[in-house]
Amino acid sequence: MKIENKDLLDKIFFKSSTVSYSHFINLSLYDDEFGYYKNNNIPKDFMTSPTTHESFGRIMSKQIKDIWNYYDNPRQFTVVELGGNNGKLKKDILKDISKDKRFFNSVVYLNIDKVNGDEINNIDFNADFGCIISNEFFDALSFNRFIKENDEIMEINVKLKNNELVEVYKKIENFNFFNNDVISKIPNGSVFEVIDDLDSIIKKLSSFFNNCVMVTIDYGFNDYNKLFFKNPNGLIRCYHNHSMDKNILKNIGEKDITCDVNFNFLNDSLDKFGFNKIANTTQEKFLIKNGFRKYFDNATRNEEKRSMISLINPDGLGGFHVYYHEKPEGSFSPSCLND
Repeated sequence: MKIENKDLLDKIFFKSSTVSYSHFINLSLYDDEFGYYKNNNIPKDFMTSPTTHESFGRIMSKQIKDIWNYYDNPRQFTVVELGGNNGKLKKDILKDISKDKRFFNSVVYLNIDKVNGDEINNIDFNADFGCIISNEFFDALSFNRFIKENDEIMEINVKLKNNELVEVYKKIENFNFFNNDVISKIPNGSVFEVIDDLDSIIKKLSSFFNNCVMVTIDYGFNDYNKLFFKNPNGLIRCYHNHSMDKNILKNIGEKDITCDVNFNFLNDSLDKFGFNKIANTTQEKFLIKNGFRKYFDNATRNEEKRSMISLINPDGLGGFHVYYHEKPEGSFSPSCLND
């Protein structure tokens, strides 16, 4: 791939002509000067649930209040939002909960996002009670890429060679992200992604709370069978000029780069650090069970109703996974599971 955006590539390959994909992606997205998220001159292609309609935030505020009630209305209740970007979800949530002064006054709200210069591993606090919420956070984390060839797992790295970007393979002696049964079923020639340093992120999140419920909303898969079909391009998604492609090495710093979340892998990491899985559902069911119909019926404009429908479209945002975890193991029962 011929070289583009030389200033950014000079930073990426400053120390070595060969780098991991996670390093390459991290700087492509978050470099302070040239990264996609930091460059205000580049129009952003993505539409998220919070920016689609405020009903998403209002329903999330209801879920947060349910958790506050579950903990018997503590005087201080900390909400950690992961990847909240410019704070749209935070704004909608705080606006809605401000109607209940006692609840509102108990809430300490932290929006942690790398776009705003926040590094999770550099944040230290501990609260007795609270919740962690995230919407499309884990799919935006940097990841490494691997390929299975001749029944061996190889890491795919990026090399700057003769002013071109090329992929090079490095043999992995002890690939321990998946068990041997899963690895054996991945077809030769298949590429797959693994979130970089996930355990350290989850370990840090675990240190924030003595008691908390975690609500995770994201797209991805929760069945390892997704990896058992030959996929030479992996499960990445790149967005540039309102179109999707799978070529990370093109339009460097000018495109969004994400990959499907492997929820089995994520759940294993959460379990390792004390987050017990409670339940999972879809965003469609999560919103409908939590009163979406009321907000939809109150909408008066057709354009607004169309936006709201996209939140529950099972082929789009409505098909996102919603996972609940609790630390330590308790008896929280999400309202979306109740009839």
